[in-house]
Amino acid sequence: MPAYLIIEARISDPQGFAAYARATPAVVAHYGGRYLVMGGAQDSLEGEHAPARTVISCWPDRAAALAFWHSPEYAAIKPLRAGTGMFRVLLADGVQAQPLPESATGDSTP
Repeated sequence: MPAYLIIEARISDPQGFAAYARATPAVVAHYGGRYLVMGGAQDSLEGEHAPARTVISCWPDRAAALAFWHSPEYAAIKPLRAGTGMFRVLLADGVQAQPLPESATGDSTP
């Protein structure tokens, strides 16, 4: 099942962040990830949304995403982003092969 890294970044130092942004894509590719969303226009359609940059990468599975996240290559470049902004990172599994149980949907129809 594919997994996704969803990153919300509020960059306060674009020049400082640039070195991290240049170094990361090669490591992502090396571990089997690919970017689905990186930069571009974003419009909040509902709810509050603070100005942020959203990056979404797709991975073959959760293990591949975690292998990247904990890799020595990423550990070497992650300090490049220190002090350049605020970051939220979420690892989410892709669509499940089987439907959600009734308790998750609130539907009691057979």
